[in-house]
Amino acid sequence: MKRRIAIITALLLFAFVTAGVKYISAFPVIPKPEAEGALSWDLKLGSPYVLKGGEREMLLNIRLSGKEAEPGERTPVNLVLVIDRSGSMSDRGKMEYAREAARRIVGLLGKDDRLGIVAYSTDVEVLLPARRIADKEAALSVIDSLYPTDSTNLSGGLEKGIAELKSLERGGYVNRVILLSDGLANQGVTDPSGLGRIASRASEGGVYVTTMGLGADYDENLMMGLAEHGAGNYYFIESPNQLADIFEKEFGRMAAAVARDTVIKLALAPGVRIDEVYGYEYSVRDGAAGIKLGDFFGGQERDILVRLTVPADADGRHGLAAASLSYGDLLSQGSPVSSARTLAYEVTSDAGKAAAGEDESVRSRLVSVDAASVYGKAAAAYESGDAEGARSYLEDAYDSIVELNRTAYKNERTMRQEQELREAVRQMAAPPAPSSEEGRVMIKGQKAGAREAQK
Repeated sequence: MKRRIAIITALLLFAFVTAGVKYISAFPVIPKPEAEGALSWDLKLGSPYVLKGGEREMLLNIRLSGKEAEPGERTPVNLVLVIDRSGSMSDRGKMEYAREAARRIVGLLGKDDRLGIVAYSTDVEVLLPARRIADKEAALSVIDSLYPTDSTNLSGGLEKGIAELKSLERGGYVNRVILLSDGLANQGVTDPSGLGRIASRASEGGVYVTTMGLGADYDENLMMGLAEHGAGNYYFIESPNQLADIFEKEFGRMAAAVARDTVIKLALAPGVRIDEVYGYEYSVRDGAAGIKLGDFFGGQERDILVRLTVPADADGRHGLAAASLSYGDLLSQGSPVSSARTLAYEVTSDAGKAAAGEDESVRSRLVSVDAASVYGKAAAAYESGDAEGARSYLEDAYDSIVELNRTAYKNERTMRQEQELREAVRQMAAPPAPSSEEGRVMIKGQKAGAREAQK
């Protein structure tokens, strides 16, 4: 056996040297051992083989897992709450629930954590400059001064919150702005692309934006977009009495972070292009795609599915991409960690060989993200008044997930996805008018579910 491995290794090395390439195939080479860090990652191609002829599609799944922190370990947090206090926050006791959520955060703060609070309506006010809270009673008194008034200058609140956080020392901390809104941005910068650029610039500086949409009247596409560009999380909060629990959930994730500033880069070989990164924003510069993932908490897993197009007009092995993972390891005082892998594929005229090389786990992941995409299309169709089309989309998505969950590749996530789709199909049997409050809540819930399934 050892002699066989040695022969194979020697042949592969000879082939790579003579070809003059730097790419190592995802098969059948044993991965190089790496130093243990806060994150581990695994890369799988949908198949290492493609049929000869023009251009072909390839799938790459990148799975990241966060190491569980030892009991008692916790990374300190820099947190700025940016709270909507426009006039609509007076409805259904929203402001009182927001105050209660902020109070709970104060109660969770440790001696090394820092908190800032920004309130926005037409004007923007820093109620609590970002700092360590030596006197929690004083902080609670500031929170009690929150009251609703006027319009929604969301951009002004977001920019002020980011500026507050950037004023702090951020090394060794998890850095997060949480933006809460129950309405539409109608003052300052209001277009989604402009707001997205604000969040994206913040994330490039290691400040991540989580958004929380409250009720039925906010713009969910805007809030989801901000979270995507800001490399943070997005929450749809149907009822204001859920606010405190959601705030605590987000703070708990921050406090359990084991890695920050997590970025995957794919340096593409000539002729290779990325068509889609499911569920994630990405940018391409000088032939390399960057995917910002922000913070990772202990025990968290993410699957990033990438669809590429590759040239397939010449037989033999070809470079696909050089992949790198970089992050700050919060289990080692934020020290930088980087890891690299290289990938290749083989063009063949043997259809049987191409079919036999398919990785069913990657194909199953595609089924899941496709079902999530269809779920999102259903929400858009229902929103436009096409209930019949929405129902058809949902049934297709549900059937594909049921079929997947009959295989060995089902998991907790796909089982949950099946339950959500079953409930969505049931709701669409006799749906309310999409313009009604119940209908708007359904739309927001469906879009949030579709987004989460793609993660």
